[in-house]
Amino acid sequence: MSDSPLKPTAISSPELRPGVERRSMPQRFAALPPGGARGWKCTFASLCCALIVATSSLARAQEPAPAKLAITQLKIGFGGEYKFGCWTPVEVVIQGGGDAFTGTVQVITPDPEGVPTSVFTPADRPVGVFAGKTSSARLFIRPGQDGAKYEVRLLDEQGRTRTSKQFIPNAEPGDEFIPFGSPATSRFIATFGMQRGLGELTRSDGSQDSATATEAVKIDDAAELPTEWYGYEAFDLVVLGGGDAELYRPLTANPARIEALRKWVELGGRLVIFCGGNAPELIGPDGPLATFVPGRFDDMSTLREAQPIEGFAVANESIPGGANLRLQTPRIVDVEGRILAFSGQNSSDLPLVIRARRGLGEVTFVAFDPDVAPLSDWGGRTNLLRQALQWPSAETSTNQYGYQDDMTDRLRRALDASFEGVTTAPFGLVALLVIGYILLIGPGDYFLVKNLLRRMELTWITFPLMVVGVSFAAYWAAHWMKGNSLRVNQVEFVDVDVANGAARGTVYTHFFSPRVERYNLSLASSFAKKPISEPGRPDLGAGDPSLVAWLGATGYGLDGMRSSGAQATLFESGYAFNPPLTEMNGLPVQEWSTRTLIGRWTGALDEPIVAELRSLDDDLVAGHLTNRTGVALTDCVLMHGRYAYALPDLADGAVATIDDTIQPTQVRTALLKVSGKQTASQPGSGPITLDVNGIDVNELAVAMMFYNALGGESYAQGPNRYQPFLDMTKLLAGKQAILLARGVDDPGSNWKNGDLPLASDHDRRWVYYRFVIPLEEEDE
Repeated sequence: MSDSPLKPTAISSPELRPGVERRSMPQRFAALPPGGARGWKCTFASLCCALIVATSSLARAQEPAPAKLAITQLKIGFGGEYKFGCWTPVEVVIQGGGDAFTGTVQVITPDPEGVPTSVFTPADRPVGVFAGKTSSARLFIRPGQDGAKYEVRLLDEQGRTRTSKQFIPNAEPGDEFIPFGSPATSRFIATFGMQRGLGELTRSDGSQDSATATEAVKIDDAAELPTEWYGYEAFDLVVLGGGDAELYRPLTANPARIEALRKWVELGGRLVIFCGGNAPELIGPDGPLATFVPGRFDDMSTLREAQPIEGFAVANESIPGGANLRLQTPRIVDVEGRILAFSGQNSSDLPLVIRARRGLGEVTFVAFDPDVAPLSDWGGRTNLLRQALQWPSAETSTNQYGYQDDMTDRLRRALDASFEGVTTAPFGLVALLVIGYILLIGPGDYFLVKNLLRRMELTWITFPLMVVGVSFAAYWAAHWMKGNSLRVNQVEFVDVDVANGAARGTVYTHFFSPRVERYNLSLASSFAKKPISEPGRPDLGAGDPSLVAWLGATGYGLDGMRSSGAQATLFESGYAFNPPLTEMNGLPVQEWSTRTLIGRWTGALDEPIVAELRSLDDDLVAGHLTNRTGVALTDCVLMHGRYAYALPDLADGAVATIDDTIQPTQVRTALLKVSGKQTASQPGSGPITLDVNGIDVNELAVAMMFYNALGGESYAQGPNRYQPFLDMTKLLAGKQAILLARGVDDPGSNWKNGDLPLASDHDRRWVYYRFVIPLEEEDE
């Protein structure tokens, strides 16, 4: 040890107990009992094993942790395009964790008032995610606020939240970002299978206002097509191109998407199909688009003349190489509808453009492909698309009135101003009372305690008494003006295709709540005072119930869908839609406040109108019809083409005869009379228009039903972009007539709050009927 550079340190030994002998280390080993040395060897081996186990545990700790269950992406709308206030498909992408997951997907979005709303995947079809695998779930949401955040949650089978993630609208891509939405008043055109799209048409639209802009939304994959008809709610028009037949092949194996599109069309949608050389596969007997063809596919033919296409497009430029044109076109026989362009001596030789009614909607079939040469390079292609799509010209599509003035907004304001027994204090009166209150608690209190009571310290008593007294007076005045009873104002539009009895109902309901309450709402659809589900009135589509939703303002304001997503609400706990979207559970309403709802129902009716009408020359009609609805009808007008016939009121069972004794008038004149407007403008007063600030419910309802027939924006003084499917002007042309009437003492459909009706003795209801009646040809 002397060689060591370190000096030994003396360590004092602990004191031993008396009688204990100090031993050296060798002596201690020697004193061990037999096997003691072997015990030390075992201890050493145990230490080695422990070291090995600790080392392996450390290695495992340094390995990557197993993946956790996570929500990775929220795909909203169609390629990121969606509109506020419309049911919108979303896809939630889920990354599986270390264990398999089975549960429910919940998506939370705010409504226009900032109240959170939830939608869920169906409980009977749980979402399954395998361990470490990626899965997805599809459902529908209703975006309500511009810039608002969206939250997605995964709930296990016990309803507990396993994981969640928030998504924020942003122009930049990112895992936590989604695209911004479009205003409810913008126009959406869906294209599928169109190689060049509709870019030239949208550029020619000329609208610089995002609230009224037109967007062509391209759908690239058949899997993006909705499986429910209300998934198309955001679209004004759907355009299908037949240039790539492979895109449509998945639809043959999954007919739900074709069925959803078919029902959307029959409920008022508009569909345009371009189909040329791939017609045998697309519109043949088993083709995915065969159900939409207004006729029957026979065989293929070669179009050798350009004039029919140039004439239909109203183009100033000829088709390049038109003299040697060779276009493969399908031959359609047994045509239903109007033939707008054809090749040959007769229209039935080779129909090229056919427009036909499908229920309450419309299908335009074009028997060639505008994306093939020489049409793809033709300068008149834009005009061709404009005619096929019935696209408004640039000079008539500009909007001068602003997004706040959509017809649905004006109808909501009219319903709000029509409550019986509810008086709204004008702003001037409120301002005057506020000024009076300030004068009372300021100079008034000072004058009272100084000059009358002569004791300034009494202000500690007089001031609180004034505040309490004024508060009580304000509450009493509000109670006197608004009452303590529920009030419901409602407008319902019922449209019936008499040919097959199919019906749709659109219900706009504005109700006043006298107290803070949560409502569990569903819509009990009714036709002529009888439930749709009654025997003899089966539900269309084997139990397809009513679709319910909130209805907000299209612009800015307290309940505007373009308001900031940061708009606060008094209700942190929101409400939920059930998975079929037929109920709203827990909808909160503040005291003395209102809410606007929309409900849409479908049904099948058994001959509500029995008619034998035939078309004459020059858009005239003759024949008779019988009211078998079960209710009396008033303000009856029969319209076809340019002319209308004012009919007498029809009691249930009454017959109306249309003959030479009834003088027809212009459709616009008849509609102005029904709406209560003047039938002719006074000298110097200008054309007849709607009052921008008008609150006449009947005037607004008639304008929404026949918006373009009355003159469009020039008459209405505002757009009708949010819910344009209500306008049935296009059905005035064709092989049908429309009977417009109002129900007498008809309450229409009823909302239910749980098991109780959402109604009172002071409700106001307007029910309008439109019956689409097929016409027989004159020679028949």
